[in-house]
Amino acid sequence: MKKSLLAATVASLCLPSFASFAADTTSDDVMVVTANRFEQPVTSVLAPFNVVTRQDIDNVQAKTLTEVLSLLPGVQITQNGGRGQSSSIFVRGANSDQVLVLVDGIRMARSVAGNVDFNQIPLTQVERIEFTRGARAAIYGSEAIGGVINIITLTGTDTPSKTKLDLGIGSHNYQEANASGAYNIGDKTVLQLAAGYENDKGYNVHPQPGLNDGDKHGFDSRNASLALHHQFSDQVSGYVATRWYKNHYQYDGSSIYSGHQYVKAETEFNDYSAGLKYAQNSYKSSLIFDYQKQDNLDLIDKTNVVNRKDQYHQRNIQWHNQYQLLSTLSVSGGIDWRQEQWNDLTGFAGNKERDNTGYYAIGLWDYSPVSIETSVRLDDNQQYGTHSTYNIAGGWYLNDNIQLRGSYGTAFKAPNLYQLYVKSAWSTGNPNLNPETSKNIDVSLHADYDIGSLAVTAYQMRIDDLISYTGGTPSYENVAGESKIKGVEVEADFDTGIISHQLNFDFKDPRDSEGKQLIRREKFSFKWVGTASYGNLDTAVTYQYHGKRPDFDVELPAYDTWDLALTYWLQPKLALKGRVANLLNEDYETAAGYVMPGRTFYTSINYQF
Repeated sequence: MKKSLLAATVASLCLPSFASFAADTTSDDVMVVTANRFEQPVTSVLAPFNVVTRQDIDNVQAKTLTEVLSLLPGVQITQNGGRGQSSSIFVRGANSDQVLVLVDGIRMARSVAGNVDFNQIPLTQVERIEFTRGARAAIYGSEAIGGVINIITLTGTDTPSKTKLDLGIGSHNYQEANASGAYNIGDKTVLQLAAGYENDKGYNVHPQPGLNDGDKHGFDSRNASLALHHQFSDQVSGYVATRWYKNHYQYDGSSIYSGHQYVKAETEFNDYSAGLKYAQNSYKSSLIFDYQKQDNLDLIDKTNVVNRKDQYHQRNIQWHNQYQLLSTLSVSGGIDWRQEQWNDLTGFAGNKERDNTGYYAIGLWDYSPVSIETSVRLDDNQQYGTHSTYNIAGGWYLNDNIQLRGSYGTAFKAPNLYQLYVKSAWSTGNPNLNPETSKNIDVSLHADYDIGSLAVTAYQMRIDDLISYTGGTPSYENVAGESKIKGVEVEADFDTGIISHQLNFDFKDPRDSEGKQLIRREKFSFKWVGTASYGNLDTAVTYQYHGKRPDFDVELPAYDTWDLALTYWLQPKLALKGRVANLLNEDYETAAGYVMPGRTFYTSINYQF
């Protein structure tokens, strides 16, 4: 019998430094790379940090990346309906494009023309997620104001794994089939393969009686990945990898300009990467090359008139170095080069591109009970010139169980190519935009005892030159004044009998430069997951509450949802799974006018060998 790891899932979601895993693994063994771009124990990370593993994802039976991210502390998801529809993520109330999204340490090409749509990333390709909150621009550059999400795919790991087969069905004629595995080829080579299929007929996500009756907005996806990892010598290793997915979906494109529109959309994504790692005594170095291409096509249904046709290209080279000067002192640094390109194939904006080169340095001093971390970065951008950022953080163990942490950092978000150069009937770019800038402060207290763990974090962000869409012009402009977001996060993990509890509260006050509550940002949320295992049955119950929030000229009411997931082990390698999402059939919206799915059912069978 396999004991459920769901308790570990949400413990890692809720507690930045006290992630729990299987019984034969301790939190001290968990190594992460996102916080400072080098491998370190999660307990040494001074920023709020969370880890989600593939096993965790399987146990919560999530179908989308947004469902996984929604359990993370400080995270709020908005979505224009069900599976495949446009979605955004707000971390600590920061804008969705003020959160840096990485895939295997490389930012997504989609960010060259706006925020990343998590609903389009196949969850079947995800092996692990690392999430850090707060300013990280001094390490990663633009967009890392609210935090950094690093989605590590199957191709980003080099460890042999079991072959897994999944078949499932569900509401709205949902179907899925996935296969993955990693295999040793000789003593020094690992081959990874994965492929998946998903189809959801959908429902009317934006009902307008008498105008779009009978519309259904569905989604289907096909994806595959391949990687080859090789150990050339004791000091040198390398890899080559490729990932691909192709998604089709329908959405409601109605607007005051076009009237009712039923749009059929297609997105095809390709990623090719290669890398080398070198390690010798106290020195480590890595070199990564990556190329991404994304093709987008929107067609007006029945007429098949092209509504949108464009491409994103991104080329990236990263060179990172780390040196352990003393047992208590390590330094690291490197260079990032990135070329972003947006091709508007409809001919309005033409082809736009720019280069960005970033130089960064990081120092980490750890002399118990005190730790100090500093980082500084300079970005040289072809479009807006140079921009520098820095961060300093400290930790102090008051005793063996309690640590006090604090940090101060600056960050920025560069205008994307869409905001700079778009030309259409409803929007015009502004090539004179300045980067958004921020100042971030974090103070936190972490306690870890046998009876449970607790983390309390207070934070404040001040953001200048916020880039906003002005409908009257219509265009983009930097807003005068300072947006202010402050809040408190509380996270806890404890057991009562056979039930494990993981919960987090999020209190925040997100205000724009005029003192108004930021659009679609809630002031309060609460998330709880209770898990239990009995015999061959693993059970998980999830509850989420989200407070009321403004959405332009309306106020969206508060809502709460319950989810139930059951796993029954027919054999040690064969599991039957069932999940009910939105158990009580709550009627709610996260974006005005777009209804979220009601009660939905899923069942699947999983075999590992």
